[in-house]
Amino acid sequence: MIAIDVLLEPDPATQARARRTNAALRSDHPAGFAFDTTHLPHVTLVQRYVYERDLDALVGAIEAVAHAHNPLALSLDVTGVQVRVEGDTGSASWRIANTPALQALADDCLATAQTLAVCGGTGRAFVPEDDGSPIRQSTIRYVERFVPDHSGANYSPHLTLGHAGAAFLHELEAEPFAAFAFAPVAVGVYQLGNHGTARRCVWRWPAGMGGGANDS
Repeated sequence: MIAIDVLLEPDPATQARARRTNAALRSDHPAGFAFDTTHLPHVTLVQRYVYERDLDALVGAIEAVAHAHNPLALSLDVTGVQVRVEGDTGSASWRIANTPALQALADDCLATAQTLAVCGGTGRAFVPEDDGSPIRQSTIRYVERFVPDHSGANYSPHLTLGHAGAAFLHELEAEPFAAFAFAPVAVGVYQLGNHGTARRCVWRWPAGMGGGANDS
């Protein structure tokens, strides 16, 4: 069993901007994840558990969805920073405005993934942490509960930027924010890591575009 994320990869300039914000967050909370060659800034469309033997069928079906929707023509509007605080720490994300086109793409990717999705994932479905620390139960539960908690009418597109202390996050949220837009450069299927990070690229369309996380 594998935990997968069907996602949109931002253009290089937007990835670079996300990486700068991630570095600022890590300056406050070094234990947070870093965007690097195996952690890709991304916009989730759907997360599910599937059997590894079904990956070829999944990516074939997602490729058909990509051809039908032409997601590279989307314009994704980043409207602000949202934070989620749990105790002394939390996470920051860019909030992305939903549109009928983005919702339709997410819904069709969800319908495709649901035909192969299975329940009961454990930490072994994820890319292991480099330091051997366990996959968080909240991460395992998020994938299990993506349907219905984060899909359909509950789909809330965003790009997670990293983790920091509560005070730092509240300051970041309060700062003036200039909205901007970007276009995806690829659709990908990635194996998830801790905190919902995109760790291992399983498949990308168009091939060779975008990227940042390796295949190992």
